[in-house]
Amino acid sequence: MTQSSRTTWIAIVVALAALGVSAKWVADSAAVPTRRLDEGYVGSEACRACHADNHASWSASYHRRMTQEARPGAVLAPFEGTTPALEAVAWKLSRKGDEYRAEPVAPDGKSLAAPTRVALTTGSHHYQIYWLEVDGSAELAQLPLVWHLGEQRWVPRRSMFLAPTPDSQFAETGRWARTCIKCHTTNPTPRHPADERTHVAEFGISCEACHGPGAAHVALQDERKDLDRDAVRALPADTTITNPRDLPHDRSSEVCGQCHGVRAMTPEIRSAWEKDGFAFRPGAELAESSIVVRGTPEENEPICRELIGAGSIRLDELFWSDGHVRVSGREYNGLLESPCFQRGDMSCISCHEMHPSTREPAALAKWANDQLRSGMDGPRACLQCHAEYGAPERLRAHTHHALDSSGSDCLNCHMPYTTYGLTKAIRDHTITSPSIAATLATGRPDACNQCHLDRTLAWAADQLHTWYDHPRPTLDADQERTAASVTWALSGDAGQRALMAWSFGWAPARAVSGTGWMPFVLSTLMQDPYDAVRFIATRSARADGRHAGLSLDLTLPIDQQRLAVRSGYLRDWQSRGLSATPAQREAVLVGEDGKLDETRFRALYGRVDGRVMQLAE
Repeated sequence: MTQSSRTTWIAIVVALAALGVSAKWVADSAAVPTRRLDEGYVGSEACRACHADNHASWSASYHRRMTQEARPGAVLAPFEGTTPALEAVAWKLSRKGDEYRAEPVAPDGKSLAAPTRVALTTGSHHYQIYWLEVDGSAELAQLPLVWHLGEQRWVPRRSMFLAPTPDSQFAETGRWARTCIKCHTTNPTPRHPADERTHVAEFGISCEACHGPGAAHVALQDERKDLDRDAVRALPADTTITNPRDLPHDRSSEVCGQCHGVRAMTPEIRSAWEKDGFAFRPGAELAESSIVVRGTPEENEPICRELIGAGSIRLDELFWSDGHVRVSGREYNGLLESPCFQRGDMSCISCHEMHPSTREPAALAKWANDQLRSGMDGPRACLQCHAEYGAPERLRAHTHHALDSSGSDCLNCHMPYTTYGLTKAIRDHTITSPSIAATLATGRPDACNQCHLDRTLAWAADQLHTWYDHPRPTLDADQERTAASVTWALSGDAGQRALMAWSFGWAPARAVSGTGWMPFVLSTLMQDPYDAVRFIATRSARADGRHAGLSLDLTLPIDQQRLAVRSGYLRDWQSRGLSATPAQREAVLVGEDGKLDETRFRALYGRVDGRVMQLAE
């Protein structure tokens, strides 16, 4: 542990004590957002009576649970015992009735400050963050560890983001009202004029976030409640509420884009937002109240280019150099650049739906993962517009892959996994075709090599030239000789390494590429300087049943983590050797004897892109 990182955590604990953290829990803390139903908002419960089915499906979604008050049923971590120590501070957890508390303690159990109440939770799908109420403070603090649902253990919050660690850490206080509240609540106002406190209409993403304020709609329906159906049909259409399905495709997508997009704030816009909340309402044009950021400087309006030039917006933290979205939660920006959106009618709800018809719990749980319409996780998503490829012979001729293979899934080629977030790869939401020229220009992995992990860029370029007459670009010796995945994993930047760490665990790629040669790449990624890369690589290594129980304690100093990898996983594959087919060996650096070509390995690893990187998901 570095001195500066130790000092950071000690300072947090000292700050908690200095702010007057005590065993007395203040239920009316100025830091905790207050629910306020104004500006025409009525809350989701007002929708239930007439829209019971839609209310039920929304209740099953992760949108509803995006932010919750820390109460039983919402808190997913076992609040008992003590968390692992992180930078010399652990947290003693306890529950009193319906309230949860956390107490900072030294590794020996000695209290460093009195317990503080857990006020809110954020997340319930991948991991859950806990916000701490601090008596006397106008800011919520953040428990520096999060409960990881898949791992069922506490992990450092910083490890879940692609950012340098441990010396350059995200702020652990002030983030709620400054950032998270924007898209994790409904109608947020950081400093409401009524009392200068933070107000929200509702925690989580509720009905009115997508349909707009409901007071006028409720009043109108109350007026019409005694009319029969024919009489209602004869009346003018109800324009008091918005249904995204009834909007043009661009307006409909902007409803999602208010959160799933990159928007910029000038000082004037930020000041107005802090006092009055966002002016956008579903059905309006998003650009009227927001600056929508595009992925390259020249595509942005002048005010946005000024913010980019001043460093207020870092495009490289959000986009690849050609404007493709690089981080999760920004899918709207990807859609904007898609020909299917620009020249067609594609929208978010072409593939996604907020209210599935099923009420079967298992089906609802599956739907909640991505909120996809039935069948939209495969070729059918594209065939709904490109019906000409519905004929098996046409699809086979177009893809050059077997019909039942991952290579004939349109999404794998036209929406590959080149976006990063939530410690995994996510599909690119800009619809394009594989291009080695684009890969060379941007560093963004091409779809061919993300599936065929054992193949070179030269091989992919030859296939695209033969099948689709793509010009074959000039490639260097490594691109001709070495598997592209190996090059990105050993020499790429932190974002490329994270994507490759995920790709080596992706079942279709493992089936296509074989796995016997992969351990040397994964053991290297498991020792990466970035916590998130190590975490993802360890999870991918578990895809091999022999290592199903493999784990890496990210709370330990990195030297100890690396030692654990070397003495365990790395030693294991070195003793067993690697395996590759004769056609693979040169590309994946494996000799006939099953040993790693260490000369080429060192040459590639010695060229690793060590630029400091932070991806702003």
